[in-house]
Amino acid sequence: MARPEDMYQCQTVNCGYIYNPDKGDRKGRIPAGTRFEDLPDEWRCPICGGTKKCFRPLAGAGSTKEAHCELPTTRSENSMKKYVCTVCGYVYDPAAGDPDNGVKPGTPFEKVPDDWSCPICGAPKDSFEPEG
Repeated sequence: MARPEDMYQCQTVNCGYIYNPDKGDRKGRIPAGTRFEDLPDEWRCPICGGTKKCFRPLAGAGSTKEAHCELPTTRSENSMKKYVCTVCGYVYDPAAGDPDNGVKPGTPFEKVPDDWSCPICGAPKDSFEPEG
C-alpha cells in the first residue's frame, strides 16, 4: 500500500483527483507501480486535464507547497465551451476530449456522438449542461 508521501492530489478547483502509484492511471495508460515522479512530463490529470504542476503530495515534503496549476488551454481551445454532467459533476473538456471512449482531444461537445455517455457515472449526453 502506497504511503501518503507517495500519493499526489490534484489542486485544481473542484477536482481533488489522487494519483496512487499502486493503481497507476488506467485512462492515461500508466501501469500500476509507476511513481508520480516517473510520470511522463506530458501526463495530465485524468479528471480535469491539469499538468503535473497541479499536484502536491498528500503528506511530507511539498504537501503544503502552493501548486502552480497549468490547465491545457490555448486560444482555440478557450473558445470551446466545457459541459458539466448534472448527475455527478464530471466536466467534459473539449481540449482533453475522452479518448478512452472514442472522443479525440479538441472535439467540441456539439460534435461528441449522441450515444456518448459520462465516463464517470454513465449518464447520457443530454444530462450535460454548459459550464458557467
